[in-house]
Amino acid sequence: MSGASPPSGGRGTGLLRSIRRVGYNRGVPTLARPLRIATFNIRHGAPPDRSVRPFELRRAVRGLGVELLAMQEVDRRVGRSWFLDEARWAARACGLVDTFAPARHLGPGGRYGVALLSATRPRAVEVIRLPSFGAEQRVALMAAVDVGGVTISVAVAHLHHRSWIALEQLDVVLGRLSTRAGPHLLMGDLNVGRDQVGTAIADAGLTTVSVPPTFPTWAPAADIDWIAVGGLDVLEATVVELWASDHFPMVATVQ
Repeated sequence: MSGASPPSGGRGTGLLRSIRRVGYNRGVPTLARPLRIATFNIRHGAPPDRSVRPFELRRAVRGLGVELLAMQEVDRRVGRSWFLDEARWAARACGLVDTFAPARHLGPGGRYGVALLSATRPRAVEVIRLPSFGAEQRVALMAAVDVGGVTISVAVAHLHHRSWIALEQLDVVLGRLSTRAGPHLLMGDLNVGRDQVGTAIADAGLTTVSVPPTFPTWAPAADIDWIAVGGLDVLEATVVELWASDHFPMVATVQ
């Protein structure tokens, strides 16, 4: 798109240096029990080459059996998805609380963005408009979620498909997450693979969850969906083959 060219001087390495100085894991409290989490780009509830299937989406989300779910490509009152509030529709199916962060308008009165579904209502919710450089607007959702007496700082993001824009946006997300108390969780569709984003996340002091590729569902080859943790241990992780989107959800148990 017009204006979407790499900024002079490359990536914002100064921000990552500041993240390294702050650190994520100093003196953070630990969870008393395992926590099952997931990230899922739902593609507004439409599997490849098919129309929106809201009841399949509900069944898919409920079947994950998670307490914390990051969702991307979420519609709210958009015609293509039956004018549903998809985050609330999914949350009610599994007894969770929905928090929606709109990135842009889509159709008359409709919105499109990311969401966080959690067992308890989150606090300190912040919607961060990420740098777009003239391309489609993307956002990150930040929140504090209480789990068994421990507050986890969570970031949900859906970054741009142009890798240089995604990396600039990731710098912002990591920087803002680092200002919040740990433990930390970063979840979302970052639209870049391990060869590009893995180093940036590791340099920021987070540990990435390693699973097979999640996209596209008909021939998974891209590892663009991510969960990264700080101050938490990953006990297990898997990819669940659900056919409610063009992405498979990534599920992990942390403590």
